[in-house]
Amino acid sequence: MKKYTVFGICCFVLLISAASIYGQGFTGGSAAPQVDSARAVQIAHTMFPAGASVIKIEWELKRGWSKWEVKAIHNGMSYTVKINGGNGQIISYRERQYTPRQPVPQPPQNRVSFENIRQSALSAVQGGVIVEIEWKHSNGRWIYEVEIRPEQGKKFKIYFDSATGSQITRTRSW
Repeated sequence: MKKYTVFGICCFVLLISAASIYGQGFTGGSAAPQVDSARAVQIAHTMFPAGASVIKIEWELKRGWSKWEVKAIHNGMSYTVKINGGNGQIISYRERQYTPRQPVPQPPQNRVSFENIRQSALSAVQGGVIVEIEWKHSNGRWIYEVEIRPEQGKKFKIYFDSATGSQITRTRSW
């Protein structure tokens, strides 16, 4: 009996600890993350070497958890940092050799913000939940890819030009 009681108390303490550490990452629905894209990049840069170029920024809402992923390259290495979207804590860090299939051009200095793209995407769909926003280089230009789960029907992916914020295409997905 004592074994089960001690085991139960340990599980409860672990559960409470996990909730206090990660609970701030919960955003629910299509709510914006507490940590914005600029702050996520700033946090990620603390892990990158000087001179690293950010080539991808992604925000994801999965099972109610908000998460940023920032990827940079420098001198043949790729660096990936995952950040809790609620409290800004670094969840994971990875570095590895990087050999691109094609050279990645220098990212533009000026781009439309994640927050503006988020609003444009929600307006375009008229309801639903944004589950992912990704900024990346694709087909010769820098774009935002937004994945939306509408209230009814199949998921959408909407692509925006990162320099102008104009919608490029819209596809109905799986």
